[in-house]
Amino acid sequence: MTFLVPGRVLLDDAAQILARGTAAVAAGEREVDLGAVTSSDSSLLACILAWQRAARAAGITLSIINAPARVRGLAMLYGVEQIAFGLQPGAQPGVQPPAFNH
Repeated sequence: MTFLVPGRVLLDDAAQILARGTAAVAAGEREVDLGAVTSSDSSLLACILAWQRAARAAGITLSIINAPARVRGLAMLYGVEQIAFGLQPGAQPGVQPPAFNH
């Protein structure tokens, strides 16, 4: 099962969405889908970080999928892309790093 984040995540909506996502993680949810997000600000990134913190506290790995480019860009700008998306710094969500053959 996947927690689907609704279309709008702005400051006015963030507390409710944060609570719903945190409850989903507490119930064992392991995936958050941002594909339906049509409007967002840095509040969405704050929610993602809080959900990741709750997931770590519960001992689970949380995958964030279909993150909008704006949110990925903010995470990169703030230097939290690894925390938010479980990536190496500078990597893009959904893009596998190149394999190196030795």
